[in-house]
Amino acid sequence: MSRNKYWIIFYISKIVYMFFAIFVYSKFTMLGDTDSYIYSSYTLNYPMNSTHIIGYFASRIHTYFGTIFTHIVFLSLSFYGIYYSVSRLRLSNKELLYIFLLLSLPSFGVWTSIVSKESIGVLYMGIILGYFIDLMENKKRKIKFIEYFALCLLYIFKIQYFSAILSLWIFIKVSNVLSLKSNGKSLFLFIYILITISFFYYFRDYINDISFKMPEHFSLNGGSTRENIFWIKDYDVFFNAPYGMFIAFWGPTLSEVINKPIQGIVFMESFVIFTLFVCFLYRALLLTIETKKINIFYLSILLIVLFWLLFVHYPFGVLNPGSALRYRENFYAFLVVFIFYLYQKIKLRCQVEKNSNIY
Repeated sequence: MSRNKYWIIFYISKIVYMFFAIFVYSKFTMLGDTDSYIYSSYTLNYPMNSTHIIGYFASRIHTYFGTIFTHIVFLSLSFYGIYYSVSRLRLSNKELLYIFLLLSLPSFGVWTSIVSKESIGVLYMGIILGYFIDLMENKKRKIKFIEYFALCLLYIFKIQYFSAILSLWIFIKVSNVLSLKSNGKSLFLFIYILITISFFYYFRDYINDISFKMPEHFSLNGGSTRENIFWIKDYDVFFNAPYGMFIAFWGPTLSEVINKPIQGIVFMESFVIFTLFVCFLYRALLLTIETKKINIFYLSILLIVLFWLLFVHYPFGVLNPGSALRYRENFYAFLVVFIFYLYQKIKLRCQVEKNSNIY
């Protein structure tokens, strides 16, 4: 099967998810703020408001072209974000199929195939990732207009992600400029960790105060909202971060599934995602052990991306498994493609090491 056919099938799968969301899923639960966007009377204002932006454009597209076409526009935007990053990878058809399978799981399929902030999130995160892949390949080019546009969307929709994106950009840029060797990269990672710890220490009170305000945005009358046991004492936001980051990414706990069996579907989905991520990382570890060389650069950027994205996501997802899953879709494709890219690079580097040892 040609590569284009894989892309066509993937696009069709998103259309199927769109119809499933509209005509089946919506019968059991609300599709977030989708209807309020489509039927809104929002106007564009300054400073820009992400809810107003989606409502303004979605309602106007709906007025002239109807509901289905409006969803297809947003579906196509998320599709393009995926294409922008994935098209930069050198993939076999089998590898492309693996990525599409990971990006065709139910939660991601539903929330990024309708009018939603998650569809826009996949768009700008995918474009930004495409730029980062070119940056890591050390391509000499200027940042494109569409990539500036993606950064603007990131600022408007998910400003908290800027810490992850900026940290990654600084680390890659400095590494490329200095052309550091193995020991230099290790030292640079150590310095980066010290700077990160210093940053959290300096802003500890500010971050602590914000954490106490988060429960106000979640009503206990909501069916899935958890009681706040995470931020009771000062600086709990830091002490409880490891578990909070994990559960905010995973979604429902086993006890919540027992009490509400319908959540078992997304529990199993998270189990599949987590298992596949661990398998990829385990295979990368085996390749590293085989060649007896650790690539500090790829290890560093993986740690940076995982830490920052999960940390800034955790306050918004830890109190409600439904919110955790929906907000996760903003950066889920970013993580899938990014981890796959790193695995490819490690695999290629190991093959080069093997060949050099033979000769």
